[in-house]
Amino acid sequence: MKTKVLLAVVALSYAPLGVAGNKAAYPKEKVAAFVVEKLDLTSLPSTFRPKKEKGKKTFADYRFTTQTVDENEAVVEAAGGVKRLAIKVLDERSSGIYVCVLRSPEKTAARQRRKM
Repeated sequence: MKTKVLLAVVALSYAPLGVAGNKAAYPKEKVAAFVVEKLDLTSLPSTFRPKKEKGKKTFADYRFTTQTVDENEAVVEAAGGVKRLAIKVLDERSSGIYVCVLRSPEKTAARQRRKM
């Protein structure tokens, strides 16, 4: 049981997105799309990010494609469908954007429905 719970771990990731240093304002709309575009994947735990490669940081650099995106949620998929990540914006502040990153969103959602 602990293994299943461990596989369904959700990473709460503070995402300064590299713009805090230049005092740029975070967007008020299309925040999930902004996160997909700017998130530095090397800041995520190794469970969620691809193997580090020199010069690569963003989803685009690692050739992830956006499957769905709305105001505060997005789903991205690695080339070949090897890895899917769901991103949900939890909070937006002047200091940064807080997001939840979840691996394999379909399987986890199905597992949660069965538990109810």
